[in-house]
Amino acid sequence: MNVCLLLPPRVLKLLSATSKPSPPLGLAYIAGALQSAGHNVTVIDAIGENPEQVNPFMADNIVTNGISAQEILERIPKNTQLLGVSIMFTANWLSDKKLIDFIGEKMPQLTIVAGGEHISAIPEVCMQQAKHLAICVLGEGEETIVELARAIENGQALHTVEGIAFKKQNEIITTARRNRTRELETIPRPAWELFPVKAYHDYSMSWGVDRGKSLPIIATRGCPYTCTFCSSPEMWGTKYSMRQPKDVVDEISHLRNKFGATNFDFYDLTAIIKKQWIIDFAKEVVSRDLNITWQIPGGTRSEAIDMEVAEWLYKSGCRNITYAPESGSQEILRLIKKKVVLSRMITSMQHSHTQKMNVKINIMIGFPEENHKHIWETLGFLIQASWAGVSDMFPATFIPYPGSELFKRLRAEGKINLNDDNYYLRFTYGDTFLKPYFYNEKINKYVLRVYLALYIVVFYSTNFIFRPSRIYRLIKNLLTGNFESRAEMAIEEIFRRKSYRPMLSPTPSA
Repeated sequence: MNVCLLLPPRVLKLLSATSKPSPPLGLAYIAGALQSAGHNVTVIDAIGENPEQVNPFMADNIVTNGISAQEILERIPKNTQLLGVSIMFTANWLSDKKLIDFIGEKMPQLTIVAGGEHISAIPEVCMQQAKHLAICVLGEGEETIVELARAIENGQALHTVEGIAFKKQNEIITTARRNRTRELETIPRPAWELFPVKAYHDYSMSWGVDRGKSLPIIATRGCPYTCTFCSSPEMWGTKYSMRQPKDVVDEISHLRNKFGATNFDFYDLTAIIKKQWIIDFAKEVVSRDLNITWQIPGGTRSEAIDMEVAEWLYKSGCRNITYAPESGSQEILRLIKKKVVLSRMITSMQHSHTQKMNVKINIMIGFPEENHKHIWETLGFLIQASWAGVSDMFPATFIPYPGSELFKRLRAEGKINLNDDNYYLRFTYGDTFLKPYFYNEKINKYVLRVYLALYIVVFYSTNFIFRPSRIYRLIKNLLTGNFESRAEMAIEEIFRRKSYRPMLSPTPSA
């Protein structure tokens, strides 16, 4: 079967702290699975094909980043039978649904399939809002997309395929959930040769800090925890599976040899849980003398990172690590089911800092139950983290992701309307101070904005007081482009995007 896979453009507000795009690991895995099953696969990476192109989308300088809908249409091979669209992020849905229907109108012979976290959480809503979206792949997609392609090719009834939702006349049918893949080493590797890897390297696009030619990798799947703000349980379930350390390092070695990658971003939901696994992995990297760097940009837990682990992390090339406390209030952590002990996390951060890793923390503000007391507890925690050696922090506004426990609660309370564009725009404004929306009725929204700014002021002012040399390093890194932190990259990205304004296409992207 002739299959075309599409990574759509992303939606962003030009002057925001939104980071650079990163290579789409999930879609690369899907491409590898289809190729291994004998299908003819082409890929359209709308962002990677022109990373600096922006197209008007909505008022207030909200644009799409990547090639336009017309350019995407022209790149779809005429013999394509199945178009698979990656829809991971709710922030892009307003553009994604228009793009799907634009392509469906122009190429009605296509069967359009979509997958990803947004799709997995609310497939019925997605198929109602995008009339040309025929099938949704739910959860882990490699086995499902292969079986689905075979079923379509052979004229097999769709209800026999596990892990999908599809339209049948005016009804949306959801089949049985597919069991998660347990033997991760049997999953075909990502087919990066089909993607514009060179463009990602040339434009220094990665999820983590720019430390050279980067590619993503994943060593584990799933997360055993059930944080109420996270959509992972809906997408992956709570089973946690780990690849063998040797298999992960084999892939790193392959990516280094074939694509020249020297830095690796781990996309794992929870990268470090078992101490012995991470030590075995680090020893495997060291034993091969690969001369690489790697980082954990998404956030991890602290229990396994003691001084011994931190030493091995640095020896093996780990230079940036992110911790995910989310709040400095132990009461809020209990309410959001974030099972961490802040005192232990502070100690772990000290170990990582001592081993010369750049440490970042993820903090959120505006949880529904948060009050002034919780805010001040978090401010106190930020000072402790700054003293412990954390040098990177940017607070995120809490926004309920589809599929999360808090999303389901707020939707049931009538506080989320999925047919209202404003719900999706709240994600777009989440990285700005201009129009953040708060799902919190305990604190005035304008006071929450002040607290949001105060988080940054308190953290970075204490950072510079505790370690004055960081002021010099910040200026030097911004001038030279040799970044050490995500905050430095965000500052550079905001200024760089100012040059995008004259490049706006005269026609909307969809």
